[in-house]
Amino acid sequence: MFNNNDNDLQKRLLIALLITTALTIGYISFQQFFSPKEKNSLSQNQVKTETASIKYKSSQIINSQTKTKVSGDFNLLIGSKRRNVDDLKNVVSINTAYGNVKISKIGARIVSIYVKKFKTDIISDFSKKEKIFPTEIITTNDKLTELINFSEYELKKESTKDKERYIFTLNKGNIKVVKIYEIKDDGTFSLKIKMEGLNNVGLAIINGVELNSLDSSFGHSGAIIKTDKELIKLDPDIKQEQIIRGNIIWAGEENKYFLQMLASKEGFSTTHIIPIANQTTLVLSEINSNNIDGLFFGGPKLYSLLKRIDEEYSKLWNVNLDLEDSIDFGFFGILGKPLFLIMHMINQYVHHWALTIIIITILLRIVLFPLNHKSLKAMKKMSELAPKIQQLQKKYKDDPQKLNEEMMKLYSQYGANPMSGCLPLLAQIPIFIALYNVLMVTVELKNESFLWISDLADKDPYYILPILMGLSMVAQQWITPSSDKNQKMMMYIMAGVFTFLFMNFPAGLVLYWLTNNILGIFQSFIINKQMEKDKNKA
Repeated sequence: MFNNNDNDLQKRLLIALLITTALTIGYISFQQFFSPKEKNSLSQNQVKTETASIKYKSSQIINSQTKTKVSGDFNLLIGSKRRNVDDLKNVVSINTAYGNVKISKIGARIVSIYVKKFKTDIISDFSKKEKIFPTEIITTNDKLTELINFSEYELKKESTKDKERYIFTLNKGNIKVVKIYEIKDDGTFSLKIKMEGLNNVGLAIINGVELNSLDSSFGHSGAIIKTDKELIKLDPDIKQEQIIRGNIIWAGEENKYFLQMLASKEGFSTTHIIPIANQTTLVLSEINSNNIDGLFFGGPKLYSLLKRIDEEYSKLWNVNLDLEDSIDFGFFGILGKPLFLIMHMINQYVHHWALTIIIITILLRIVLFPLNHKSLKAMKKMSELAPKIQQLQKKYKDDPQKLNEEMMKLYSQYGANPMSGCLPLLAQIPIFIALYNVLMVTVELKNESFLWISDLADKDPYYILPILMGLSMVAQQWITPSSDKNQKMMMYIMAGVFTFLFMNFPAGLVLYWLTNNILGIFQSFIINKQMEKDKNKA
């Protein structure tokens, strides 16, 4: 139902526009400033399952930093002895296609994975400080854990035409441990571990340790576990150990851009997520054999890379790793993932992410063209009807019911709809938020440059794009027909609000909005010219 006069109709339109704008600003501001941690509903179910099935005593976190006890009598031995046993200088340094890997001869542990393109070490500062690293073997015997991880291994290197193997061997009495690393250019490690003399102790391996935190709070950071049924994510703020049981394919730690994980061909039956410091967790999986045929990955969550690893190990192990599912597209993932896949396909041809964003904006504009076209034509008609509406308002100012009837006749006669102006904005809100999520979590855009901008995943350092975007919104309102001056003024104010808000947004997102506005200006100009010609012909 419409209200009694055009002012009421325009008020409704303004209210609709303000509500949709407020929802957009509210969602993004909440993500940007209040730093909510996304919790996977599966992880909540898992916690309930654990509470019902746990048989071990609770973990004990000892603040004296002498050691950390783990339920089931696994002991991580965090403390001064661990910190002092390895100065991280007795290492083998391996240059790869993507950067550099360092494996310490003490414990044959991976102590550094530097990714040159992103200027990032996948092994965190916390790991290096506490000297606790992925691929460590933890046992239920403290002395054996010390022996395996704090002793120096002998190194033997084997090279073939297409790969290199690094064989680390520890021989101490009747204890023998062999770790064989085969490092590939895609950032994966083929890891084989053979152990002798450890038949009467519980064995576990560290899948991952909390990664370095990023400036942005968007996306998940913490433990990630893939089972044959679900992908489980746990935030690092857990207060006590969580234990996950089942057919666990791989487990590790992640942040929005990077992943650290370990998979075993045989899988794991039990995985522990252990809080070892404030907002810091470690993932430990129990192993039921003295031999491990594994895969370790520490690197960026590049969709094409993760997909390639999935395909490779689907053939080798006949198992679906689904590593690409670790990319978190957020609340509107149902739109975000298809958008990203289209962008990924486009980028394979143009090889430039800024150009990819411009192209996807054009495609989205084409998809929304019928709705935009109809809306702009309706707004133009409303603008042309303004004098007639004012005449009706003067004529029937004392008869609201008659005014309403005459205005309905007028709208019907000219095919006008005063509410149609907000339809394109309503349609773009979920698309905008989905694209926002994509640009916030996809590492592909990180360090990708465009003109003066060095990183499309970060804000414009000179705020040029946000200012241009604000000016484009003003130009768009100037050229867009409107029958209400108050409405135009409100839209000008909104342009200022959006300019301020977009100043700290990723430059790639601002580029999308700017391109969309420019295309809207051209569309409005063409429609105005077309309707003027039609009017002159009539």
